[in-house]
Amino acid sequence: MHIELGVKLSIKGIAELPLHEGSVPRWLFNRMVKLANAIITVFVNEFGEDKFLERLANPLWFQAFSNVLGFDWHSSGSTTVVCGVLRQALNKSEVEIAIAGGKGKKSLETPIEVKQAAIKLDLGEEYGEKLARISRLVAKIDNAALQDGYSIYHHSMIVSKSGSWTVIQQGMNVEKRMARRYHWLSSKVRKFVEDPHNAIVDVKISESTLNLVARESRSCRNTILEIINHGPAKLKRDLGSIKRFLRKNCPITRWFSGKNELAVKLDYYKPIEEIAINWRALRNVFQVKPEDFESFLLFRGIGPSTLRALALISELIYDEPPSKKDPITHIFDPIKWSFAVGGKDGIPYPINRKVYDSVVYELEQIISDMRVGSKEKLFAFKRLKSISERWSVNLRS
Repeated sequence: MHIELGVKLSIKGIAELPLHEGSVPRWLFNRMVKLANAIITVFVNEFGEDKFLERLANPLWFQAFSNVLGFDWHSSGSTTVVCGVLRQALNKSEVEIAIAGGKGKKSLETPIEVKQAAIKLDLGEEYGEKLARISRLVAKIDNAALQDGYSIYHHSMIVSKSGSWTVIQQGMNVEKRMARRYHWLSSKVRKFVEDPHNAIVDVKISESTLNLVARESRSCRNTILEIINHGPAKLKRDLGSIKRFLRKNCPITRWFSGKNELAVKLDYYKPIEEIAINWRALRNVFQVKPEDFESFLLFRGIGPSTLRALALISELIYDEPPSKKDPITHIFDPIKWSFAVGGKDGIPYPINRKVYDSVVYELEQIISDMRVGSKEKLFAFKRLKSISERWSVNLRS
């Protein structure tokens, strides 16, 4: 039944994640945990832990996995619930994968939990510290260095016994009542501050994005480092020049050679208030003089307002603009997987508890057969293929 059978997954197309209210009933959540446990066990037995993390980092696979568990295809709540299901399923499973973090206050516990996971997986305390740093950096990037109108409220990190990791984050735009999901995969990250995401899923392109982690922002990032390493006094003078320009009290074109006028879209910079800039944090940064943008981002107190101000100065005074490119990845709408067992809200049809339980039972029998021997394993996969074919018939009908 696992989703990979006969399916070549891509991460192009579109999906919409409207914010939904309500919760998953306990009877369904418990069944989701059992089914997820069975799917994970079968998948890892055949393909390994790292391949499972790779699939979680694919937004189409993640959404399809959510639908197969019984979640409605278009619900933003599927992210938080599926990660909660994964947490309980992995706690009951024998696979060597651990998950940390979650929604709201639970996300703040990620550094502690990921250190515990590293010890549990025999990765060592030092690697646990590294994972905790990565977790904080990833959260800071999607909440501050990438300003696309969505505030992160969910952060989960999944780690395998090899030390590979994937991060699944979700942001909320209250005004649009939409959510955006961010997928990270350790094997795909070359630089944390330069096009680091494996995928980002949402339906709409933001028109006011400040993207400091785009490749096109490399010169802007270097300029920002130079600005802060010159100290807060110079930064205040530059900010004063920007304010005078915005009030049209003085031309700023003298900073631009060969340019007679300045045309720049400032939507992603507003509002910029000096009081919103964390000057104490910047003074601390100046004392250390960070050598790279990653280190700068990890300083406590360096948030969206401070970064917007620095990017504005970089653009208007030093002619090094940041990227305004929205890094969203479009994916196919995976609604067809909703026909596997139905959806919790009755879309496309109500969940049949008897059918759901029979699917879990069959998978558990397959797992039992797989543990006996190669002959039984071959028979088990024939049964698995049979389940997949039956579901394919349902999808076409």
